Amino acid sequence: MGETITVRDGKFLRPKARREERGGEKFQGIVKKTIRVAFQLLLLSFSLFIGHWVYVHLLGDPYFRVREVEVEGGRKISKETLLSLTVMEGMPNLFSVKLKEVVKRLESYPWIEQVKVRKVFPNKILIQIEERKPMAIIQLEELYYIDTKGEIFSPVGDRDEYNYPYLTGLTHRGLEKDPVEAKRLIMKALELLRIVDQEKVPPLGEISEIHMEKTFGIHCFTKAEGVEVKMGWEDFGEKLKRLSLIWSDLRKRGFSATSIDCSDLKRILVKKIP
Repeated sequence: MGETITVRDGKFLRPKARREERGGEKFQGIVKKTIRVAFQLLLLSFSLFIGHWVYVHLLGDPYFRVREVEVEGGRKISKETLLSLTVMEGMPNLFSVKLKEVVKRLESYPWIEQVKVRKVFPNKILIQIEERKPMAIIQLEELYYIDTKGEIFSPVGDRDEYNYPYLTGLTHRGLEKDPVEAKRLIMKALELLRIVDQEKVPPLGEISEIHMEKTFGIHCFTKAEGVEVKMGWEDFGEKLKRLSLIWSDLRKRGFSATSIDCSDLKRILVKKIP
């Protein structure tokens, strides 16, 4: 009987000892984890302090002051205009220049389509711009440049050269009332200009004016002879080929024309003069 009681006591005592050992190990794990987290926080604080100290030191270092601003891609826009748009007075520190703000100011200028600004260490800023490419001048109440995408972007200055085709037939009121239709008319006119520039066939080797009409389509005037050519809305490439043949035949016969109607590809009408 005595041996049986002792064995049972041993069985009851062993789990209690194990629980005490596990409790100690758990406490040690918590202490180690706390020390590790505290060390990481201390290391992070030290890194932030060093980083802040280095940044402040660099801001005050005259070695990193902006001494040169280089501009690439500017033709229409003068370097002085671009520099005034950057709003960098004096010699600011290169680290203090906020490139996003500089880009935003430059993009607000109507002749700039795209711009890239980057820092070139130790003391230089490089500005790369892509200017808008005028394709025509649109006549509203005033004259405006219009680019290859059909965007009206800047009024024509008094000293500018008027060496672009004119787009007529629209008004500010028409643009505001039906911008979708106005955009369609403009893009059709620019489509014709692109094809004419590619083909370069007489009499539409050069165009002085394209008039846009919602009902009858677009018609243009040649730059040399002032001949009116009605092109309608579609098949500009094929119409130009037939127009070239007709024009060549008129020349051989000793005739000239005041107008040629190519609105209907199957029935081209010529109003000729001796």
